[in-house]
Amino acid sequence: MTALYGPNKGVNVLGLDWDNLIILDACRCDMFKLVYSKYLSKALTHCRFTCIESVASMTGEFWIRNISNANVLEKINDVIFVNSNPMIDKTIGQRKLHKVFYNYVPVWKRYWDETLGTVKPEDVYRVTLRTFIRYPNKRMIIWFLQPHYPYLGEKYVHINALGREWINKNMLYMIPGKHKDLEKAIVLVALIKSIVKLGCLHLGNAPKLGAYMRRNTHEVIRAYTSNLIKALHYVKKLTEILPGKIVVTSDHGEAFGELLSKLLPLRVYGHISRIRIRSLTQVPFLVVNNSIPRHEAVRKALRHLAYYLIDEIERESYEKVFYK
Repeated sequence: MTALYGPNKGVNVLGLDWDNLIILDACRCDMFKLVYSKYLSKALTHCRFTCIESVASMTGEFWIRNISNANVLEKINDVIFVNSNPMIDKTIGQRKLHKVFYNYVPVWKRYWDETLGTVKPEDVYRVTLRTFIRYPNKRMIIWFLQPHYPYLGEKYVHINALGREWINKNMLYMIPGKHKDLEKAIVLVALIKSIVKLGCLHLGNAPKLGAYMRRNTHEVIRAYTSNLIKALHYVKKLTEILPGKIVVTSDHGEAFGELLSKLLPLRVYGHISRIRIRSLTQVPFLVVNNSIPRHEAVRKALRHLAYYLIDEIERESYEKVFYK
């Protein structure tokens, strides 16, 4: 397997030195670099950008590899985890997450949007501000589901319709830690089906989406990039508020038809566990140093949260009048 997929030389990012760790789900380094250089490099000062190799090529594998390390567990027991991805609960179990971290905040439980099949980045942003205000002296991990499918915006509704039912069923309605052997068998069957029916490897998203990605790769890449831009809008806001050393990275990347290997020239779409190809393992590593005093950071968070709530109330009031 090592000869086929390559060795695992990834970095356990949870155990590194940071005050706040922001994780973008399924974010490739090359796409991040493109968006960062175009939209953020001039806006973000006192920062350093590079690419690192992740320990995983899907979320569940990322968490298993990180928290199986005793040194990592010791370093994160004072951390508050703000999480939008229910797959992490499925993989680790909510009871263990509460035990591993100082506090665990499952954003997805309240803010999962079933019409989209995701948690919107603005909801993660708002919950993060509230959490920071409540625990200003604690370190945090903040997990955004974007740029992972589904894609935000009206122009991508037709793509999202291909996987809405699948993603709600597989991400939201599940029993953590149950039927693991059955799940492995289902994954294996799904991979075999993707090879037979599509002539490629596809997993990590709805089966219908795999076929669409293969036929319309450039459109899906545009939708993925749009998701990343939307998430980075709120990431930038957080880097201006949260104090200390902020690291922005990802759990894994996303494949858009890259070859598995020279020995097995199958094209890969989505993200599949233990597949060690560059598009799945190369993730961004942006370090932003914010020297804002902690008391001023709290005041700034309060102001931003108040502005957000005022805008939300005004928008709801306008919609009530408009649709009356």
